[in-house]
Amino acid sequence: MPDKRKRRETLCVVYDAECALCTGAVRQLAAVRGARAELRFVPLQALEAQAAGARDGGRQEPSGLPDLTRLDAAALRAQLHVVQADGAVFAGAEAVVRIMRELPGWRLLSWLYRVPGLKRAADAAYRYVARRRYDWFGRADEGCASGACALHRNADGAGASRPRPSSTREMEER
Repeated sequence: MPDKRKRRETLCVVYDAECALCTGAVRQLAAVRGARAELRFVPLQALEAQAAGARDGGRQEPSGLPDLTRLDAAALRAQLHVVQADGAVFAGAEAVVRIMRELPGWRLLSWLYRVPGLKRAADAAYRYVARRRYDWFGRADEGCASGACALHRNADGAGASRPRPSSTREMEER
């Protein structure tokens, strides 16, 4: 008897792991529960390394991901991409909206992208932020891509946190 449960779709989210905004968004998305699709996060830098290995004659490991080598490297650096299992590609604001359609609480908001005029506004806003993301949010180091840098930030997200003094003497020294 065939399995009547519907299989969840897998969306590959190709993001820039050097971008602090992008890695923060990925951490937030990875924590969301109840998404209709499985979100697989693929750092653009991993794709670049895989492509470089293939050019050098290295063996490509099967990843279970759709073929992402057809995507333009410059376009990948410029904006977020979402690739469906059927090969359909969404980029920029359209990629964000594609993800929103799968998330509880965001599905209804994703329909605003279809309102005449809002698509152009959303695309322009996405491009504006994307071009300035390193200036505004900074670059993530390798540790940030895994979330390790979050341990060294204050509650407001700025700077390294200092341990609290454990004695009166330590408080006076500060």
